[in-house]
Amino acid sequence: MLGKIRPAVHSLIDLIRSETPTHVHRLLTTGAGRTLLGFLLLYLLLIQLCRHAFYRDPTSAFFDPSRAYEHVYSRQRQQQADDFIKAANSSASQYPHGDPHPTMCLGIATVERSGEQYVRPAFGSLMEGLTADERKHIFTVILIGHTDPQQHPIYHETWLEHTADKVLTYDTSNATQFDLLVKWEKDKDYRRKAIFDYTYLLETCIHTEAAWIAMIEDDTLAVKEWYPRAMAALDVADSKSTDWLYLRLFFTEQFFGWNSEFWPTYLLSSVSIVATVAILLLALRRLRHHTPISNVAVLTACFVYTPACILLYFLAGKVSMRPLPTGVHEMPNYGCCAQGMVFSSPVAAKVVDKLKEKESGFVDMILEEWANEEKLMRFAVVPSLLQHIGGHSSKGDDFSPAQPMSVAETIFNFGFELYEQRGERVVHPSTNG
Repeated sequence: MLGKIRPAVHSLIDLIRSETPTHVHRLLTTGAGRTLLGFLLLYLLLIQLCRHAFYRDPTSAFFDPSRAYEHVYSRQRQQQADDFIKAANSSASQYPHGDPHPTMCLGIATVERSGEQYVRPAFGSLMEGLTADERKHIFTVILIGHTDPQQHPIYHETWLEHTADKVLTYDTSNATQFDLLVKWEKDKDYRRKAIFDYTYLLETCIHTEAAWIAMIEDDTLAVKEWYPRAMAALDVADSKSTDWLYLRLFFTEQFFGWNSEFWPTYLLSSVSIVATVAILLLALRRLRHHTPISNVAVLTACFVYTPACILLYFLAGKVSMRPLPTGVHEMPNYGCCAQGMVFSSPVAAKVVDKLKEKESGFVDMILEEWANEEKLMRFAVVPSLLQHIGGHSSKGDDFSPAQPMSVAETIFNFGFELYEQRGERVVHPSTNG
């Protein structure tokens, strides 16, 4: 069988070699052929440009994980946070603390991680760079999420005593509740314990009578000047609505793609573009009597060139083609996850009631379900003020041999890495300040 096929293949190759130069020559001697070749060359150039420009866009066909997850600003910010913690560890004096009745209560629940304790740079990044007046308006609460707090490596570290306003541990006088916590720890019942920790921390912050309560996970990094940016965003959110649930300080762009539920809109837009090109070319043909545009040229432009450009637009990615402008935006879908949320104090009390009612689950999913039922608005500040740096989930190891990264590592804000330190200020390309 192979003996019969091999001569046929060689004959076909010889035919292509003999005919191709002639066909190429004929193609290049026609205007349509030169236009097609020019378009192909330009299209290949645009593809290369897209590979260079959109590798950080997780919604793009040109997304390159090997480069996209590089910590650029995060590396610099983590160094600043580490320096703050080291200084606090070695200093004999107390650092500034928040007022007993602050503007914002900042709550962080932390548990021991395998390897690096992310809470150190997380807290350091939230504190480093604050002015004395800003620090005065923030009351910080760190919950050591272990029934035996000695289990957490940071429990006796000097920086915790010097910088945190309150180190929270579980109430051992409530024997019934404490026994449940011990059981949940032993059974690794993360869904129940996480809900308890969140409500316990929220209630503690509510008692400070702060106007705002920020709940930050212990594996995040905050951009420098996060506090004034967050306060400005809260003012904007309040001006937009009086019935909103939270302001999101972190979101990941990976779910912001060309989602299938909007395909009728995308299809209609694409058809409209093709129709517009056709109308323009037909109108131009009526005006050009000496060099008329042929039907083949119109059809090629409408059904080859234009669809190819539309395809490249979609391949480039929605985050790149339709980026969220700087500011405060309603984000009822796709934001993910609970790394950083700010509630008003009255809303926080309702959140506590809702979480206690559910008892078990994931905080972000419970809040989203509740917001959808009650039609509560949810806002996010753009660009993100937090980055997720955790490589290991506090709810268990989520590595898979088939995946080069853990699930936790893919929870990432790509725009955050575009922040730049310029002197004493931190700027972002989308804001210029």
